[in-house]
Amino acid sequence: MPNVMARPRRSGRPTPADSAQLDRYLLEVAGGLFIAHGYAGTSMGQIARAAGASKQTLYHRYASKEALFKAVITHLCARLLEHDTQVSLRDPLQALHAVCRMLLDFIMQENVIATYRMMIADGYRYPALIDHAMDEIATPFHQRIIRLLRMAGAAGQIPPGHDNEKTARLLTGLMTGWAIQQRLLGRNPLPDAAMRAAYVDETWRFFLHGLGVRAGA
Repeated sequence: MPNVMARPRRSGRPTPADSAQLDRYLLEVAGGLFIAHGYAGTSMGQIARAAGASKQTLYHRYASKEALFKAVITHLCARLLEHDTQVSLRDPLQALHAVCRMLLDFIMQENVIATYRMMIADGYRYPALIDHAMDEIATPFHQRIIRLLRMAGAAGQIPPGHDNEKTARLLTGLMTGWAIQQRLLGRNPLPDAAMRAAYVDETWRFFLHGLGVRAGA
């Protein structure tokens, strides 16, 4: 569940900062209810009551429950995708390694895996929501990984023929497939930062070996 603070106080005309704070608050409340009750089991009325807001306030910002859910997904991923590593121009492989670590840390968060479970449970009935989640989460990561693979290929860091979508999907699967499976089953095999870092490093060495990249190259 999200860490929801007390509802932002409003006195007089809200400032842009007040409005942004209220938006964040509403998205956190909505996200917690979607996780707890699923998309189908959550109504706009429930969200408004839990947030201590009127339905009019909620609908003024989000025209429908679908629009609100999409905003929740965007909010969840914003902090992850808001910056790019500055090392990419100097060392694309090092940047790619950092992206893999960022991705694993992200998917191991409790609210992320809870959202994942909820989308699995309800997604087949609401394919547009899954499409949005993929556009907000998977596609940006996939594009970033492909871009770094191409930069690594251009820099001679990896052999020709591996700067493509297939390699990007194989790398993502290696880094996250087992971890996601375990988390969905209620297990937490990589509970701390040190264990996640070690897992990424070991998987990274395996990936480079598969590409034919010598250690330390």
